[in-house]
Amino acid sequence: MIINAVVVLAADDQRSQMAKLIDDAGPIAGLFVVVLGVALFLLWRSMSKQIKRISPDLPSGEHDLEQEADREFTERAVEAGEDAQDESRS
Repeated sequence: MIINAVVVLAADDQRSQMAKLIDDAGPIAGLFVVVLGVALFLLWRSMSKQIKRISPDLPSGEHDLEQEADREFTERAVEAGEDAQDESRS
């Protein structure tokens, strides 16, 4: 019985220590979240400025031509799929 009381007191002491540790970490965690938010805002603002500086008159690159061909193939496939669905419904 005495051993049970000691175990219960030790468990309560550990819980109170853990609760104190968590309560002490709250302001630090809040500050960390605020700092991350400010850093994210500054990064977003900087990237927006950089994107605005990109000239829309840049010549097409090799990848742009490939993407255009992919879009055409996709459109043809979608049209063929729609035609096949229309024929199966009729």
